[in-house]
Amino acid sequence: MIDWTKVITVEDKFEQAKEAKQAEIASARFEAETEGINGIRTDRESQSLITGAALKAMQDNTYTCNWKGVDGFVELTALQILAIADAVRAHVQGCFDREAELLPLIEAAETLDDLEVIVW
Repeated sequence: MIDWTKVITVEDKFEQAKEAKQAEIASARFEAETEGINGIRTDRESQSLITGAALKAMQDNTYTCNWKGVDGFVELTALQILAIADAVRAHVQGCFDREAELLPLIEAAETLDDLEVIVW
């Protein structure tokens, strides 16, 4: 006897394809978010370190620090630290904004062809 509750419908397959596309977009966002910008690391640990340095720079406008970037150490002033923090924040937010733009398109997709054209 066939257990019809185990049958995967076309609708089920399409929902699985949507979930896979959502995961693909999230993965692409994470990769873009953490790949770095202009010699500045943007992985999650670096984002945290930049935030801490920016907080100190906001508290003390004479603050300087030796920052290790992709190409080695450089001394940064408070203003430079804040500019870097702003650039990193804009980059990270831009990545999340792009993901937020794409997810409704995935949800609205009606066919596999609709899903295929949605790319990072």
